[in-house]
Amino acid sequence: MSRLAEYVSDLAKMFGNNNSVHLLKIAEGSTVPVVMVEWEAEPKVRDRLRAIKSHEAPDEAQQAAKDINRRLLQDNATGVLMDPVGSKLFRFPGREAATRMEFGPINQPGVFQGIPIKVGGENDPVPVHLEDGKEKYIVLARRSLAKEIAQILFTSVVRVEGTGRWIRHTDGEWEMLSFHASSFRIIEDADIRKNIGELRKVPGEWKELEDPLGELEQIRRGIKLQ
Repeated sequence: MSRLAEYVSDLAKMFGNNNSVHLLKIAEGSTVPVVMVEWEAEPKVRDRLRAIKSHEAPDEAQQAAKDINRRLLQDNATGVLMDPVGSKLFRFPGREAATRMEFGPINQPGVFQGIPIKVGGENDPVPVHLEDGKEKYIVLARRSLAKEIAQILFTSVVRVEGTGRWIRHTDGEWEMLSFHASSFRIIEDADIRKNIGELRKVPGEWKELEDPLGELEQIRRGIKLQ
């Protein structure tokens, strides 16, 4: 129990926002703490975990993550923080770090695309949340750039260019620690009626086909059209 208490105490330091984070139960043979984060504090907790990964969090949070990983190494175990939908928020290599070496972090240019659904935060750069289907990404933008993106919340698909900071874990999996946006451009308005109307204006023989979907399926299968 004392060992478990040490893990839970360090998790609390990593999460911060003490009044909004609650331990619900210990699942699976006293090895899995189940934590509830109140909805208004969730973005703050996610930003704090991201800051720990990019070594930008307060010293107390950084040290707590190191202590958890050191303890897992001593206990011959590994760990991972997961959200309710199963996404991995933070990895603790634990015993894996004793036999394999991490690589990085390294900086690599990259691109993210999605609809801006949230822009906010007290720090500079500002976290910008993008939604691309079921995937959600958080990129960092200087305040002037974030202000421009904020003007098109929920209305347009944007392509954000910038530089990501990556690390390769001991299991060979690459993880992005942070992504700093340098520019963005609007790809399209998030208006399906408008997009369909524009597609209908495109000239082409497909408009005269009796069964355009059937013809498309034949093309996909490699069947030569007569």
